[in-house]
Amino acid sequence: MPDIRVLLRGGPQDGNEVDVPADGSGKPIPRITLPARARNAQAVPPLLIYERGRRAPDGTWQFVYVGAET
Repeated sequence: MPDIRVLLRGGPQDGNEVDVPADGSGKPIPRITLPARARNAQAVPPLLIYERGRRAPDGTWQFVYVGAET
């Protein structure tokens, strides 16, 4: 399956678009993690967690920020 372009809502990546793999049903996978920017180059950055939300009327999938993990 091809990747699907999704819009990120909330959190540090609000408004950015990323490509997400599709699951077997053709929808974007339910959850993605993205590395946050670290101020210290030696630090391990936390992962930002976004979960699949609703599909907008224009057909764009939105992923909603739900938190971060270290």
